[in-house]
Amino acid sequence: MKKEFLTVAISVLLLASCSSTEIGSIATSSSTDVVDTSTSVTTSEEVADVFTVEEDDAVEVTTGVSEVELADYSDEFKDAELDTTYETDVSVDLSTVTGTYTITEKGTYKFTGSAENVQIYVENETDDKVHIILNGVTITNDSLSCIYIKDADKVYITSAPDSVNTLTTTGTIVDEDDDGKNFCTIYAKKDAVLNGSGTININSDYIGVRAKDDLKFTGGTVNISAGDHGVRANDSVRVTLATVNITAGEDGIHAENDDLDSYIYIQDGTVNIESGDQGVTAAFDFTIADGELNIDTEDEGIEATQINILGGIVNIESADDALNGSTDITDAAVYVNIVGGETTIYAEGDGIDSNGSFYLAGGYTKVVQVGETNGPIDYDGTASITGGTLIAVGSTNNFESTSSEVQGTLQTVIDGSGEVAVRSSDNALLAAISTEVSYEMIFVTSPDLTADGTYEITSETTSDEVVLTGLYFNDVTSTDAGPGRDR
Repeated sequence: MKKEFLTVAISVLLLASCSSTEIGSIATSSSTDVVDTSTSVTTSEEVADVFTVEEDDAVEVTTGVSEVELADYSDEFKDAELDTTYETDVSVDLSTVTGTYTITEKGTYKFTGSAENVQIYVENETDDKVHIILNGVTITNDSLSCIYIKDADKVYITSAPDSVNTLTTTGTIVDEDDDGKNFCTIYAKKDAVLNGSGTININSDYIGVRAKDDLKFTGGTVNISAGDHGVRANDSVRVTLATVNITAGEDGIHAENDDLDSYIYIQDGTVNIESGDQGVTAAFDFTIADGELNIDTEDEGIEATQINILGGIVNIESADDALNGSTDITDAAVYVNIVGGETTIYAEGDGIDSNGSFYLAGGYTKVVQVGETNGPIDYDGTASITGGTLIAVGSTNNFESTSSEVQGTLQTVIDGSGEVAVRSSDNALLAAISTEVSYEMIFVTSPDLTADGTYEITSETTSDEVVLTGLYFNDVTSTDAGPGRDR
């Protein structure tokens, strides 16, 4: 499953789609709260105490050229995985089933009805494809997975049009060596695809969906409520054209195997996560190309060896670092790489934290960092800014002084709260952010910050004029200086 690499060059300009309306505590793109039979799911309207100022849609969102080689994601989803049409071979009313319904032959099996302590079990030893259709299904099990895929080439689990399906597994795991297969609502030893145009509610005291290989969401709405990880896969988790809502006691989505080359890829669709541990964890690579990802977590937002934000909308509220580039892989290149899209962060740890490098090539990124022991941007290696707009407010502690050879950067002390905006000498808005918490400094970089230019920084309590020296201005002294930091 090692992926080939290529250099990606993108030169598309996208206009920001920010709304000027404050909804709840954050104003972002529209989304709808989803309520299943057991839980409500946090969406972007609830993610962070950060919101867009009125004129913010005037800020142009650029998509740049990545400085690092990106994995080739051009063939992540097959046509058959995106096709939600079907012709039924076998119809099964689960209310007539006792114990286990076993599938050993290839074909399309449509299930209806309600049952307790019944399992759909797939064991196709000839490596054929099996298609499971859920059309108004309710399964409630005690210490028994609702769907167990032991063997097949690939299994598709499709929600029929307009159908609502609820799968629930309760019980406390008692045998870790068994990988908890009887305590995950869906357990797949082979590749699995969840798609359709209906809804699947998945409830588990343990893991909602567990896949030993690859797991894909390619359509429909999937609501997951889990006491442990919401989704756990060994090799990869991939999302396109689906809406996935996760409430989890541990990680929202977790991808990790023994080779530490697991990855998470969001091509399109919407993923909403509320988690007691980390929002998203990938042993190697996390990439979002488009779509929307909203995370509200009691720990870190996204953790991976390599984090790539190429497009889409990302909103993170985290009790620790929001973006954390870190690894257990020896000699791996660690980085956070923002190439496009709109990213909004509210972090009680570091806003952006890379144990390696930080790259900014495009996009519009807003960071609010709170707390005295962290900073808005923290990296151990080097930082390279070749494009994009980033505005960050927070503590001077752990502050990294960062410059660019191609566009202006300014870092200045500002004791304020509420809205802070950066405008050019002709009053054009370059970047803005607003929050109810107080902050000590502001960092801004933008293609519109030009050499020796004069800029006004205004908050609710202060107004300062800054003149760049060349492409740089900095009057911030870090209170916890380290390598690469001002002393």
